[in-house]
Amino acid sequence: MIKRYNFLLIFISLISLKSHALSPEYEKELFIGCYSNSKQYLGSKGAKVYCNCSIDKINKRFSDMEIDLIFQMKPKEIMKATEFAAKECENKK
Repeated sequence: MIKRYNFLLIFISLISLKSHALSPEYEKELFIGCYSNSKQYLGSKGAKVYCNCSIDKINKRFSDMEIDLIFQMKPKEIMKATEFAAKECENKK
């Protein structure tokens, strides 16, 4: 009986960990958008560091489905939902 609960606990933990992760396809799309917008301000190297950092932060917080919902919002709402990543990564460029 205890083994059954341990298995269930591990299964739930794995699902919850995966639920806040972006797929590689989404990570790539976000990087392309971030990099093309940031390169003109930060240069190639700075944009690459900044975008990788930002995507890493977003990846830890959102799933593909959550990102889809966020990007259906108005631009100001998108900025508000993702500004935590920008703030954390500003000094890493």
